[in-house]
Amino acid sequence: MGVVQRFERRLEGLVQGAFARAFGGWVEPVEVAAALTREAEDKKAIVAAGRVLVPNAYTVELGRSDADRLKEYDEPLRTELAAMVSEAAQERGWSFVGPVEVAFEEVEYLATGAFQVRSAVVAGASTGAQPVPEPEPLQAHLEVGTRSVPLAGPVVLGRGIEADVQLADTGVSRRHAQLDGNRLTDLGSTNGSKVNGIRVQEAELVDGDRITLGSTDLVYRSGR
Repeated sequence: MGVVQRFERRLEGLVQGAFARAFGGWVEPVEVAAALTREAEDKKAIVAAGRVLVPNAYTVELGRSDADRLKEYDEPLRTELAAMVSEAAQERGWSFVGPVEVAFEEVEYLATGAFQVRSAVVAGASTGAQPVPEPEPLQAHLEVGTRSVPLAGPVVLGRGIEADVQLADTGVSRRHAQLDGNRLTDLGSTNGSKVNGIRVQEAELVDGDRITLGSTDLVYRSGR
């Protein structure tokens, strides 16, 4: 039995069928559970030493009607969804930088029955959800769009599956550049590497420097 099916079974027992009555024809909790698992899969990033990092903070955006119907079950449903994401991560060997948290947010433009998920990597103290055990938090990190990727040891940036941080950008070479501490080195990429708009072969980075690979912008954070 998969994690989504186990989630559905626990949910049925939790409220003895109340969810089925509440959500008939509307947003189904099991659909949200599946969407959270897909979001984690889509946003996973391989960091140093083969560690696979996934987001730990998830926001489910709902239209007004669905948000109103969720209010009565808000806390138990969020708790079960967070536990389901943690379970999925344990099975796949993924890790987090903080506890798994799920929040609901009302969005006016969404129609009844429609929802969307956004996620982020957020370090913080536990509020009850159980994350997968992980190493001590790392100081330096790289901001990749909406993701924050911890940096430890040499990290290869590129489009290929062999890269530690994969970038879905056709302008990025398979092994485009390497970050070792605060030193960026271009690895003979086709389109070159830029720091704050200037093309470089090698550069020492400081907090807030913008790295451009292909059409992708990343921000280096020293963590100090």
